[in-house]
Amino acid sequence: MRLIEKTFPVDRLNPIALAEGNAKKPVYRMHKWWARRLGSVFRMITLAAFSREDDTETAIWQKFLRGADLRGAIVLDPFMGGGTTVVEALRLGCRVIGVDINPVAWFVTKKEIEPVDIKALDAAFSWLERTAGGTILQYYRTTCPAGHPATAMYYFWVKVAPCTRCGALVRLFPNYELSRGNHLNVCVCPRCLQVNEMATSSSTVTCRECGYVFNPRKGVAGRGVYHCSVCGATHRVLDAVAVKGTHLDVELHALEGYCSTCGRFFKRVDQDDLLLWQQVKEEYEKRREALLIPRQAIPVEGRSDPRPINHGYTHFWQLFNERQLLCLSILLEHIMAIPDQNVRELMLIAFSDCLDANNMFCKYEIEWHKISLMFGLHAYHPIERPAENNVWGTAFGRGTFVKCFQKVRRAKLYGQRPYERVVDSNGKRRTYYTGKERIEGQWVDDFQDLMRRDHSVLLRCQTSENLSFIPDKSVDCVITDPPYFDNVQYSELADFFYVWLRLALRDSYPWFEPELSRRSSEIVKNEELGKTTSSFVEGLRRVFCECHRVLKDDGLLIFTFHHNKVWAWEGIAQLLLDSGFYVSATPIVRSEGKSGFHSSEGNIRYDCVLVCRKSPWCAPPDDFSSPREKTLRDSVLWARRTLNSGMPVNEVDLFTIVMGKAVEHHTKALASEKVSRERIGSEPRTYLSAALQEMAAFVQHIQSEVEQVAADRETTPVESLQQLVLFALESGAQYEDTLSEGDAVLTAGTMDNPIRDPSVGE
Repeated sequence: MRLIEKTFPVDRLNPIALAEGNAKKPVYRMHKWWARRLGSVFRMITLAAFSREDDTETAIWQKFLRGADLRGAIVLDPFMGGGTTVVEALRLGCRVIGVDINPVAWFVTKKEIEPVDIKALDAAFSWLERTAGGTILQYYRTTCPAGHPATAMYYFWVKVAPCTRCGALVRLFPNYELSRGNHLNVCVCPRCLQVNEMATSSSTVTCRECGYVFNPRKGVAGRGVYHCSVCGATHRVLDAVAVKGTHLDVELHALEGYCSTCGRFFKRVDQDDLLLWQQVKEEYEKRREALLIPRQAIPVEGRSDPRPINHGYTHFWQLFNERQLLCLSILLEHIMAIPDQNVRELMLIAFSDCLDANNMFCKYEIEWHKISLMFGLHAYHPIERPAENNVWGTAFGRGTFVKCFQKVRRAKLYGQRPYERVVDSNGKRRTYYTGKERIEGQWVDDFQDLMRRDHSVLLRCQTSENLSFIPDKSVDCVITDPPYFDNVQYSELADFFYVWLRLALRDSYPWFEPELSRRSSEIVKNEELGKTTSSFVEGLRRVFCECHRVLKDDGLLIFTFHHNKVWAWEGIAQLLLDSGFYVSATPIVRSEGKSGFHSSEGNIRYDCVLVCRKSPWCAPPDDFSSPREKTLRDSVLWARRTLNSGMPVNEVDLFTIVMGKAVEHHTKALASEKVSRERIGSEPRTYLSAALQEMAAFVQHIQSEVEQVAADRETTPVESLQQLVLFALESGAQYEDTLSEGDAVLTAGTMDNPIRDPSVGE
């Protein structure tokens, strides 16, 4: 038995996972990938999977915080996605195999783990700054209100639609606010578009230019409809799009700029700003055919989400305006001229990542004073008031190429000297460097090379339904995060990045030759493509059968899963049995952080870690409890453990706990040689379905007991956090307080001569 099958230290891990969910490690911020699992959780999963059952909790935390060397172990992730398993296993010294059918996932993971000369990376950026950067910034010239030369940070646009009753053109403002501050708000007049300042307590504004009185928080558009301010008629946005036959026009009305003398400022766009915009459009039209921009149509057939097609966008280039397309093309052209392939590809990662904040589906966050990312939600979400970012960037701003390059640079520094962060009982974050670990692997082409080299990585861009390049019984552990039925349509989303990356990579890698990233063998539930629940489960079954083949007899298949429907758990349990596995343990651990878009009170906040072994299971001789009794007992136990870690548990969370425990104990029963057909009482599939339905009915009953436990305990796990920090400090490591960031950074130096990583806290 391995430690992960006996226990899992969630009391200390959950607070760390919660904090990481709000501020992921630098390596995972290099580029967007959807539904990323947390590095701290997968680090602990890997450590616990290779630890003996008699290892102490002190020993496992010593490995977690001070580093470990699992040299010789072979780990496979058949659904590597954004590369969490690959990164964490490689960091621990494993030989790693990562497979994903999506080219964007493959490329992102490849660049996360490839070593680079930081000086060469910096030199390439300096060259880009002198060439592409200087050219691009000419398209963002403006003047501040004091008349100084300045640079536009954000341009504010608004969609315009006609009123079919009176013919007036309606600017689809959801509100008229530009910025909210502690003492001063900024808004735009709906009549003359003048920018006005107002006290935060004011509910109305009198325009300083035209005298119009308006409520800045009450616009004319929202929830897919708009109201004509002339005649009062109400219309649907989609109807206006249908009448026009394409996406709605947009009007430029304001900007936020940066002046080296005056700082940040807002203003209504003036004649010079509009003239510059006209010049940009003319330049774009003149160079349009030669620009490096994607020409592909947005796929319609099999689309799970009608957006952005139903809003009139038919091609990927239409998601950007002329200035964005022109500047992105200039930048990409210069990046492709970098001679060093590795450096060039890292610049491509920064370029691709900046696309998320440099398109016309972004909005300005008025309280945070920065642009929001397009994929803050897992969807294409057209908005009525888009904000245009500065592609290159100024001293401030979010999502610019400069900021994305800095993220890449921090990620590569982190890879050379990784660390873990712990939150103590006072809310202070302490950063612990983990010995000699590195996130840098030797790239190999086949399994034989993998076996010859320590710290090597074999990545494949293909389906995992055929892993014939891996010999039988050669893998020690499979650790993965499989797709969750229809939760995320990866290729539909990844196409946004793929069509741009393809311009630079199609001649280097064959999987970037197709027009789009979608592959017919992608395992996902999508009724529009004819991919049903049955076909999804069958695809996973083939992958798990391959995992069964390549796993050593004593190897573990470990994956995280959560879902709010019984049928999904039933499908997972049945396919494991069909693939020759049973579930030996089901730890419950915190998933995405509290500020995640998909971590609201109504969404599941915990992952069930399904630890699986090859059948059969031999029940211990004194194991007389029924699967039902074990499920109820363990559900209450793990709900208590979660509460004791300082995390809340609601009914939706408890459903995950109960379903995980039910799958564990009932698959053991079905895989046990000591359980007869008479005891099961029916066909295995019928038995499993009935058992899970019965257990789901107990969730509300268990919830009342959990609520009582929660009422009897404090909400902060002060004692366990203090114990963890004391352990780390007593283990020989030393640290430096960084008061400005609220962090403490453990170093390999001394208190008098600490070594400070400049990437931490930025």
